Amino acid sequence: MSEEKSVRQLERELKAARIREKDEHDRNVTKNRDYSVGGIDPKAKHKSRPNTANIPNVILLPSKKTKRKENIPY
Repeated sequence: MSEEKSVRQLERELKAARIREKDEHDRNVTKNRDYSVGGIDPKAKHKSRPNTANIPNVILLPSKKTKRKENIPY
């Protein structure tokens, strides 16, 4: 005898199946923590910002000052 399931029961089963599938996928994912390829070039040197006196006929904006308070949105 075929037993008809309600829509709500089918939705619950589908949700449980999706959760099982996601758990299985997350279990198999490995994080790559090898940062040797990227990063700052060891041969790179710090280039200071040119002063207005070094470039004729140019007015540069002043350098940004660091904020003294925490990152508060208001």
